[in-house]
Amino acid sequence: MAVNQDIDSKIKQLEAALAEANATQERYRRLLEAAPDAVVVVDQQGRIVLVNAQVAPLFGYRKEELIGQSIEVLVPERARARHVDHRNHFLANHEVRPMGSGLDLAARCKDGREIPVEISLSPLETADGVLVSASIRDISDRRAVQQALRKAKTELETRVRERTAELELANKALQEEMADRRSAEEALHQAQKMEAVGQLTGGVAHDFNNLLTIINGNLQILAGHCRDDELARELIDAALQAGRRGAELNRTLLAFSRRQRLQPVLIDLSALAQGIVSMLRRTLGESIELDVRTMDNLPKALADPSQLEVALLNLAVNARDAMPLGGRLLIETSTIRFDEQTAALEGDLKPGSYVVLAVSDNGSGISEANLSRVFEPFFTTKEVGQGSGLGLAMVYGFAKQSGGHVKIYSVEGRGTTVKLFLPLAPAGGEVIHAEPERPPNRTGHERILVVEDEPDVRALAVRVLRSLGYQVLEAADGPAALSLLKNDPAIELLFTDVVLPGGMHGPDIARKARRLRPDLPVLYTSGYTGNAIAQLEQLDQQVHLISKPYAIDELAEQIRTVLDESKPAGGR
Repeated sequence: MAVNQDIDSKIKQLEAALAEANATQERYRRLLEAAPDAVVVVDQQGRIVLVNAQVAPLFGYRKEELIGQSIEVLVPERARARHVDHRNHFLANHEVRPMGSGLDLAARCKDGREIPVEISLSPLETADGVLVSASIRDISDRRAVQQALRKAKTELETRVRERTAELELANKALQEEMADRRSAEEALHQAQKMEAVGQLTGGVAHDFNNLLTIINGNLQILAGHCRDDELARELIDAALQAGRRGAELNRTLLAFSRRQRLQPVLIDLSALAQGIVSMLRRTLGESIELDVRTMDNLPKALADPSQLEVALLNLAVNARDAMPLGGRLLIETSTIRFDEQTAALEGDLKPGSYVVLAVSDNGSGISEANLSRVFEPFFTTKEVGQGSGLGLAMVYGFAKQSGGHVKIYSVEGRGTTVKLFLPLAPAGGEVIHAEPERPPNRTGHERILVVEDEPDVRALAVRVLRSLGYQVLEAADGPAALSLLKNDPAIELLFTDVVLPGGMHGPDIARKARRLRPDLPVLYTSGYTGNAIAQLEQLDQQVHLISKPYAIDELAEQIRTVLDESKPAGGR
């Protein structure tokens, strides 16, 4: 009886345990079915033993199609071999792996489609061993949103970059305009200062003339009363000689103040320069080598010939004094045309065509600090008693009163060039020669390197060349230019100033550039003339040069000419 009771009790315990197990299994099944993600349970051999209801809509399989199949049926074919290794590793080292691992995972549907997924893994301990529960979440919508966000971010960054580039270009254009305006304002300020000094000088000269008239007149009257007094005559003659020197000085002051009496006529500057050679040779001495190179068929200038000869003599004497141990003096004639933009940079210069008289030396040069003052009356860098400081002032006044302009270029230790610009005689003169026709097309597409240390001049050249269609790189000195030349083999022309800061000048850059590119054409620019550059730099190759200040049309024509000459016949 007792035995039966024990058996009944054990049976009830087993029934209770079985009922609890069934209840637990039912709860687990309900939880599995209620899970929002697809759940797949696999055994240690990787066979699917259980799936929930979310598997069917996600993968397109019915439950009974998946039970007993290898889990790799849901893995893309390209990843199945690796997946077996990963599965075996997880079974041997099982631990919970939550979603959001950052791995780029994909699952394969029944129809062959692949979908991006996130997967979490959980080991399940059972009497038959460890099972693996995989929760699988479709993240296609999230991935689409992420891709849309990335695309929107990329488009936004592109628009920001484009807008930033537009703003930078606008800012650069504004800076260039402001730089041009500052340059024009500085030139105008210098012209106004010289005008003010000229007015003051003219007033002084006017009063001085009156005083000299009284002094010299009274001395001449006194001389008539002292014919028999030898000492008095000597004193009066000395005083009159000083008066005549004062009158010469006064004429120079009047020239600077633009109040001298001029008698302008048609002048052939080339003939005038050749005609004054013999006098210049006597004045300059044997230690100075004189070289005169004039342009044939030079258009006639309109100027006072006697004052022009005095101006040329003053320039030659100044050049001689800058070469105490001897040197070379070069005189040249040419023509130039100033457009409105280039003329504005010179202050009070009017646009138009001019005849040019250039005087160059290879003497001591002038410091940058003194360069802006050389045309002021009585300013001189010579020692006391060695000069009045009126020679260049007279040249300045003569040029301005003649309707022209004067420009000086100089570097200490290398020499100086002074250019005198005189207006062409008006149409209807005897032998006014028309300028040659400009070629109709001066545009291009080539890549050009502009080397210029003066920001305003460099900005003007770059802007002009880009407007003509060229690709333009720019550098302010030799090292920067050579770096660009080494790194950019597409550069087809070097356009460089002759004199640059830092000890590396234009010819130095050209020599080093031609070691890299023997066929690279070079166009120089300078306030010096071409022949002066050949003398100063001892260049043995042909020199292509555009003289400063240059007009925009002239720059375009020179660039196109040098590029075309460097190409084979028929190439452009």
